[in-house]
Amino acid sequence: MPNAEEGSTHHEEDIEEELFVPKKSPNESSKTGTDDAIAIAKEIVNRAIDSNAGITFMSFVTTYALYGDDVRIIAFDPGADGTFLVLSSLAFVFFLVEFCLLCWCRERYLQRPDFAAMRELLTADRWRGRTSTFDWMGEFGKALQAGSFYFWLDLVSTFSMAIEIPWILRPDGDVAGTIDSTIAGKASRAGAKAANKLKVIRMVRLVRLAKLYKYISAKQSARVQSDTVKKSAGKSDAAKKSVGKSISHLHGSLDLNPPESHVGAEMSDRTTKKVIVGILIMLLGIPLLQIDEVDYLNELSMKMTFEHRKLIPDGGISGDEFDQWEFSESLLVDRTDCIDITYKGFDDGLRNDTIIPSDRSRLQDLRVEELDVFTIGDFDFVRSMTVVFDASERIWEEALLGILLTSFVIVLLGLGMVSFTKDVRNLVIVPIERMIQLVNEISENPLGKDFSLKVDDKNNKDDGMETTLLIRTISKIAGLMRVGFGEAGADIIGKNLNISNGTDAMNLLGNGRKIHSIFGFCDVRQFTDTTECLQEEVMLFVNRIAHILHSIVVQCDGAANKNIGDAFLLTWKVNTNQLAGSCKDHDYAGDKALYSFVKTMIEMNRHEDFLCKFTPHTLSKLYERMPGYKCRIGCGLHFGWAIEGAIGSSKKIDASYISPHVNMSETLESATKQYGTSILMSEPFFNLLSTEAVVACRKVDMIKKRKSDTGTGLYTYDVDLNVDFSPGDTGKEKPRTSLPHHRRTTFSLLSQVHGPKSERSRESQLWGGNSEGMGDLPKIEISNDSNNFPDIWTNDREVVCVRSRFKNYSKEWRLGMDAFEAGQWDVAHEHFNHVLKKSGGKDGPSRYLLGRMEEYNYCAPDSW
Repeated sequence: MPNAEEGSTHHEEDIEEELFVPKKSPNESSKTGTDDAIAIAKEIVNRAIDSNAGITFMSFVTTYALYGDDVRIIAFDPGADGTFLVLSSLAFVFFLVEFCLLCWCRERYLQRPDFAAMRELLTADRWRGRTSTFDWMGEFGKALQAGSFYFWLDLVSTFSMAIEIPWILRPDGDVAGTIDSTIAGKASRAGAKAANKLKVIRMVRLVRLAKLYKYISAKQSARVQSDTVKKSAGKSDAAKKSVGKSISHLHGSLDLNPPESHVGAEMSDRTTKKVIVGILIMLLGIPLLQIDEVDYLNELSMKMTFEHRKLIPDGGISGDEFDQWEFSESLLVDRTDCIDITYKGFDDGLRNDTIIPSDRSRLQDLRVEELDVFTIGDFDFVRSMTVVFDASERIWEEALLGILLTSFVIVLLGLGMVSFTKDVRNLVIVPIERMIQLVNEISENPLGKDFSLKVDDKNNKDDGMETTLLIRTISKIAGLMRVGFGEAGADIIGKNLNISNGTDAMNLLGNGRKIHSIFGFCDVRQFTDTTECLQEEVMLFVNRIAHILHSIVVQCDGAANKNIGDAFLLTWKVNTNQLAGSCKDHDYAGDKALYSFVKTMIEMNRHEDFLCKFTPHTLSKLYERMPGYKCRIGCGLHFGWAIEGAIGSSKKIDASYISPHVNMSETLESATKQYGTSILMSEPFFNLLSTEAVVACRKVDMIKKRKSDTGTGLYTYDVDLNVDFSPGDTGKEKPRTSLPHHRRTTFSLLSQVHGPKSERSRESQLWGGNSEGMGDLPKIEISNDSNNFPDIWTNDREVVCVRSRFKNYSKEWRLGMDAFEAGQWDVAHEHFNHVLKKSGGKDGPSRYLLGRMEEYNYCAPDSW
């Protein structure tokens, strides 16, 4: 408990902190709350616009805006124009509302010019420091840009609809008034021409269909990505269990439809923009460059009729001038689609209109856009003539062609986007996305798959492409990292390849991670003498041993960690939460580790000629120094904790384990030479074995590190390496020979270099075939199905064969070991002697323990 003075001091410090901490005023707090509310409202509006319902609704509105006016003219009477006017007005309002909402809530939509950048570019220092004038102009144009690409397209497409709404351009909507007024007639004619030309501008609204197309594509990509995530999540547990199996079993290929990358999305967006701009420029430019078609018969007939009317004198209702005027007027009516003629300013006493045949359409039955109004007059327009022509057939044909044009442009946009993006996507975007997917897979599970087998090039269509070479290079780099770092470096690879980290710096060193694992340490016997004989070829020797050892260990769910010349460190990670149950709970990890070493010795014995396949000169040196040489290994197995991580500096690191338990496995391996065994196991490891495996093991000693420690048992699994496991043999004991010429020494590097070359698959590079002078690598395959454990100890004939002769004195050994532990060394001496005699004097543990007891005259010491 703090005293009163301490409490007072802390209280004063708290008061001082409160005094010096800046507090927000009520206005600032209110402003922050308002900003948050606005941000939330913008997000809600954005989601509503991009939602399925919003996109679908605006798609229907867009479809109406594209086809509605033309469908109205083709399929409906003028009486339905009011309904279509309401629908067009609503469509215009919807587009306008959407445009305004996007300007308010969508970032980088209503883009404003960067005035600060413009001022900086206009300074003298910036002008003098420019690399080129074109680059400076490009930067200035970028800073001057106002509004995004889709902002301007939406703006034009929205307000282009105003030409279709009469209450915007023609507030009065009076047809008769338009006809009576010459100026209005001219305006009507000008408006009709403008409307015909501006119909092309309405094609801009096709950008909304392009946005819909992009939305559907994004949804499909998201769905594919979601399915991929679900599949990977379903396989995550299996992937964790099969980390070590990657080299031998997983031969997958990259997803041909990986999730869309930022590069792909940007490329698709830019291509879409260019296609839209190109088609719109074409549609806008072609009509403007064409000559307007003029019906010369109409204008010529009007001109003749007007001129003949002017020649009629006042009050002249007869005469040649009158006859000529009537003839020209009748010609105008009969030869054209004239439905109304009106004269103004004539004082000749004649009529100011003309009777039109009854079979012609009436003004009241036609739409305004179906009327062609022409007005001609004298110089000062004191006298004028206005003629209205029926253009309904032409307007109907234009509406039909408009529907066809709209449909054609939609198809053209779709085909244009697909054709422009297909090659770029197949040759550039998809390979880049596959690279990103490959890097992501490596970062998520560096050891979960054999990524060097990931490139799918079945048809060889992209051979020689730089992108394909990059994918293969990344796969090879991943394979090199996997082989170089091993299981201990999986986290290092994953963290440093994680693209989402957003940093280029490597984070190699840091805290380690505590794990529990089985540690196996193997050492090659007589390696120093072998190295002196083999010289350069010692690398082939070590790598051939590693090929057999690592192949078996990996198939038994283990992992190779260190290769230290003549020694190898192997690991089998174990989840400590599964140790309380049966061996099945930890997937028989102990059995798999022990079986790996036993099987490795059998395979090394079987492939003795492969291991010692050197040049004749090297073989002669080897057998002269060590007659009857056979490659043998010693193994130590221990279970315990270790710290997994990177060891070294930024110049060089090794991913490995630090723990006294790692050293214990090495100590056990060294002790195999003293005990005369091939395998030594500690008691913690022995406790992980199944009952079937324990039956074949025997205890060879009890040891203590310190006097105060509890004794720890040492165990061995006897392996008779005099059994012949050559191909075709079933496991018969073979005589030992010291004659080097009995070995097959026909192998030569020259014969391999000049021999026939065959096409090798990646699988053959992994298991069989020739590998850069190592000779024909044998295919090492074992039954590693977890369901075979623990029955494999009795079902595998080779494993049963190598320990069959030890069954003859196993009972005698147990009696001797019990007496040895009880301190009855005289009894133990008798039993161990019987074991030694039954083994023909070859049992190493018996010789070692008899030697130790002899030092004490076969009497246990008092401290025993």
